[in-house]
Amino acid sequence: MPEPSSHLDRETADRVSLGLVRLMKLLQSMKLHAPRLHPAVDATAYPLLFNLLAEPRRVSALAEVIHSDVSTVSRQVSTLVSHGLLDKVSDPEDGRAQVVRLSDEGTALLRAIQQQRNEWFLELMDDWSPDQASDFAAHLERFGSALESNRESLLRRRAPQPTPDATTGDTSTPEN
Repeated sequence: MPEPSSHLDRETADRVSLGLVRLMKLLQSMKLHAPRLHPAVDATAYPLLFNLLAEPRRVSALAEVIHSDVSTVSRQVSTLVSHGLLDKVSDPEDGRAQVVRLSDEGTALLRAIQQQRNEWFLELMDDWSPDQASDFAAHLERFGSALESNRESLLRRRAPQPTPDATTGDTSTPEN
């Protein structure tokens, strides 16, 4: 496979790759051991809650913005509704459909999560200058945007490639 044209050299790409793997493992470990602010909400539901802060959404739209499948988000929503953290209401654009929104209790929980996170980052980055922290945030936002905008093409590259069947010429991907 030819090397893609880039301003990024292999050594830096390796450092980024290894650094991100290390970071994801550390965050996963911390997420597993972090105290819960609400017994019904684990950290996997946080993206869902944070994305409802801006506006109510249909479950399908919510699944799309948090890059998850509809069935998973639907289960999470049902759990959060049953615990009074979300409300299902009629979609103002189509009364036959429903949207999900934060309840007052859900909004209060989200504020507590935000406060806890902010305090954690303030402590974690205590020895960073304001400029270093701001630069890091800008680079993180840029990296996230690049990943999001290239997500589909990156996933297509990872998809199994069809192999032609020698007897029929069929190029369909083998089933599992």
